[in-house]
Amino acid sequence: MGMLKFWNQLRDHWWGQPIVLSLLMLPIAGWLSPRLMLPEGKVYLVYLPLAACFSLLMVYDWRALPGITLAIFIRYSGRSGFDITIIMTLLYMVCLGICWWGYRSLSQRFWCVGFSELKLSKYRLIWLVMLPSALFVFGLKLLIGLDLLPDELGMMPGNGINLHTLVNFQAVLIGCLSSMQLFYFVLRILKKPRFAKVLWGRIRREIAPGVKSSELQLWFAVLSLLVFVLSYHTADTNYLQVPDYSLTLLIPVMLYSAMRFGYQFNGIIWATTLIVLFFNYPGYVQWSNLLHNLTMISSMMLAFTLSILLTSAVHTRQRMDHAKAQSASLKDPVIGLPNLRALKRDLAKTPRSTLCFLRIAELDLLSRNYGMQLRIRFKQKLAGTLRTVLEEGEDVYHLPGYDLVLRLNGSNAEDKVAIIQSTLEKFRLVWNGLPIHPPLGISYCGVYSEVAHLHLLLGELSSLAEMSLTSGRPENIQNDHHVAQDEIKRKVALLHWVQRSLDNDSFVLMAQPIVGVRGDTYHEVLLRMLDDDDNIVPPNEFMPVVHEFGLAYQLDLWVLRHTLQFMAQNREALPSARFAVNLSPSSLCRPSLCQDVFDALRQNQIEPYQLVLEVTESHLVQDVKYAKNSLKELRQMGCRIALDDFGTGYATYARLKELDVDTLKIDGNFVRDMLTSKVDYQIISSICKVALMQRLSIVAEYVETEAQRDALKSLGVDYMQGYFIGKPQLLASLVQQPNEPEV
Repeated sequence: MGMLKFWNQLRDHWWGQPIVLSLLMLPIAGWLSPRLMLPEGKVYLVYLPLAACFSLLMVYDWRALPGITLAIFIRYSGRSGFDITIIMTLLYMVCLGICWWGYRSLSQRFWCVGFSELKLSKYRLIWLVMLPSALFVFGLKLLIGLDLLPDELGMMPGNGINLHTLVNFQAVLIGCLSSMQLFYFVLRILKKPRFAKVLWGRIRREIAPGVKSSELQLWFAVLSLLVFVLSYHTADTNYLQVPDYSLTLLIPVMLYSAMRFGYQFNGIIWATTLIVLFFNYPGYVQWSNLLHNLTMISSMMLAFTLSILLTSAVHTRQRMDHAKAQSASLKDPVIGLPNLRALKRDLAKTPRSTLCFLRIAELDLLSRNYGMQLRIRFKQKLAGTLRTVLEEGEDVYHLPGYDLVLRLNGSNAEDKVAIIQSTLEKFRLVWNGLPIHPPLGISYCGVYSEVAHLHLLLGELSSLAEMSLTSGRPENIQNDHHVAQDEIKRKVALLHWVQRSLDNDSFVLMAQPIVGVRGDTYHEVLLRMLDDDDNIVPPNEFMPVVHEFGLAYQLDLWVLRHTLQFMAQNREALPSARFAVNLSPSSLCRPSLCQDVFDALRQNQIEPYQLVLEVTESHLVQDVKYAKNSLKELRQMGCRIALDDFGTGYATYARLKELDVDTLKIDGNFVRDMLTSKVDYQIISSICKVALMQRLSIVAEYVETEAQRDALKSLGVDYMQGYFIGKPQLLASLVQQPNEPEV
């Protein structure tokens, strides 16, 4: 351990690891460079020292240059004179300095990034392969031509570029292209031994999914056999010698590896294979015309190297990008939690699981008041808290909207759900100093792999989680399966009827009179729907489904337009008739609402004062900022605004200071028992006093007896609505029955 610590301390100093590894790697690179002696001079088949030098620079940057200089000086001083040693050292330094400066300038801070990074490939091919090879070989040729160096490489016979020069040039290209990565990995491991584990992990990640050890072993056996056949030769006979074009058999084998096993694995194997093959060149070269044959083989292997490495890099990048895309598809990009696709995948992997559905009530209201960031942070924080009590392999999944799902391992479902419930009860999110803890509903069920109808199952769990908000305990779908199924079927049927009625204009419009104590009258338009048997479905049954599935605005516009069309068609029979139409709070948040109302009025030539828009106060708390602007614009247009169900919402009286309205409609629950309940009577009395101060007209709903009517008149109520005043009737019947009862 002491030696390893000392070795690690030397890596940041130019006089430490860079010098030691330079003195070690350059002699090894020279010894591993295959070459042969011809009568004209020495010929290299693969030249590795230059590749080793660039590998040192990629690991240690400019700090490696002194060590490289010393290693080259020692390398040539033992076999040449001092002048030649100085010249060769200067040639190396000029070549390395120019090329490394160019590469560093273009790659910027990415100069040390691994070899599989495709965006740096063009810089490396130019500045670390092609340009240094050209500078080195043609620099040698120039120095030999000037008689500064002996022509031991046979470069000068004749004029121009001879075959010796071409073979040596290709040897340097092959060495830099194929073996630089091999030396780089060796240096990284020697610099920090833990890199061996990192490299092994990278190689495993780059291998294509589905590759088994048997496939890898078979491929390796084929490659080994092919290399053995190509390398085998005897001194006495050429009977077993294979022809040089048999080298092309390497291409399909290595391209298969490029597509299946990844760039880094392929680079290591190919560099090793090239060195072994070139050391055993007598097994496949043709001796009758050796130099030409070596030139052809060298150029062919250079093309093979480029093709194999680029193919490996491209396929590896495609696999990695595909893996990243798959990983991204399994995670919500905003919340950062696994999504439904990830849940389905994990359910398929596990024989038995427990699904736990979490309904976060009022999160919509909170996010409207405090912003979308609250919803995101709440889900993230809640998921992080839940993960502290989950076992390995269990996880929390994001659902669109305001819910979460947990996948638990199959055993002890009740105990785990109890732990989760306890964790949820303690959970708080502190937002701007305010602890937030909305009600949480829990439902769960056991499932087996794989779940064929996951969305339907989640729908059932959602209904049970809604029930859990009321019951205060986790609901098990196995205990209440029929209840959830019936609820889902009912919602689907209602949604079908709503959509069919919208498409076919088959809703039924009713009208209930609202009669004033001074003799004026207008009507509230009520919406009814028909089921498959033409039975009337009341609004309290289908309106929750309308809001849940986002059809409220379509429905509000349908009622508004058909009411205005009725007024336009019966203008002579019902002159100056006024009608009240209900608007949902979500419709008030639509930016296009005011323009749509204006267009409908203009199209039907209806005066705005003839239209009363009723909004429900109990829901406006969610949208008061948006509702305030819409109501103000509608009033400026000339429409009348009525605040429906007044007295049942949040901060009722404070709301009157914020909203521009003309009328208050007292909720019928207060009117129903006002004669027997002193509290209800006083509530109505106080509402009337406040309305009088605000100069608002008052409408009382659910007036069902004469005594109620008289009591309300005495309190100052302006308009009455209820069965005693008039029952709802078909809107079309108003044309035949224009007269209304007196109050």
